Amino acid sequence: MTSLADRELTSELSETEESKFCTLPRGGNGFTIRQAKFCKGNGAKGLGFSIVGGKDSPKGAIGIYVKTIYSHGQAAEKGTLKEGDEILSVNGKSLQGLSHQEAIDVFKSIKMGDVVMLLGRRQPKRLPENATRK
Repeated sequence: MTSLADRELTSELSETEESKFCTLPRGGNGFTIRQAKFCKGNGAKGLGFSIVGGKDSPKGAIGIYVKTIYSHGQAAEKGTLKEGDEILSVNGKSLQGLSHQEAIDVFKSIKMGDVVMLLGRRQPKRLPENATRK
């Protein structure tokens, strides 16, 4: 039989372990892991998005998120990236624990070729069947 303190500690450890992989907010809604692929160089359009977050964020150490998608870039054209997506990795390099500038540098270091991003996306909240939308 486990004590209440043991169960609370186990719960805290589980939450800590989970946060190593995805810093998306939790609260009952699930999230999906997706991939987005773009190309840099050879006359390709810009990637067309901005990022926010990092270990030095004013909101505390958070992941790297897509802030804005610009209408003139590949992200808007392909539609595979959405504002609010967490960028987990770029070309296999994890963005976990990086500062905002370090994350920007990861993108800038790719001069030509594929830019493959692993993304975490929160699932939209589902209303109960008997609820009405306002």
